[in-house]
Amino acid sequence: MNNQIEYLKKKDIDSYIDFIKSIFGYEADFTIVEKLIKKNKVLIIKDNDKIIASVIVEERFEYIKNKKYYHLGYFGVLKEYRREGYASKLFEKIEQLVKENNIDYIQITSGNQRRIAHYFYKSKGFKIKDSTVFIKLY
Repeated sequence: MNNQIEYLKKKDIDSYIDFIKSIFGYEADFTIVEKLIKKNKVLIIKDNDKIIASVIVEERFEYIKNKKYYHLGYFGVLKEYRREGYASKLFEKIEQLVKENNIDYIQITSGNQRRIAHYFYKSKGFKIKDSTVFIKLY
């Protein structure tokens, strides 16, 4: 077992695509994943060559409030590896990056069906922001 946090590398793309499909049910696009790799946006934890936990960390800027923040996306741990501290380990790394990069806050969007994830976020100090998301697909 490796179990160290690292940035996603090109050699891990197939494992990452499998990971995203397994957790979220989406087919990740190879070229998009390559772009994420170039920008060091994806943190992963592996068990040997298999990605078992991951999060996309994207730095954003809120212009009106003049605040830098991280938006977290596709934060997950494979089912058979849950409750072993991997999500907490990733979150500790994110908090380290927050301090190093003078980030004002962290934001994450999570589907209503992800109740266990919501409990985890709350345990880490996140609060639910009262909002409604509207989307128009084309």
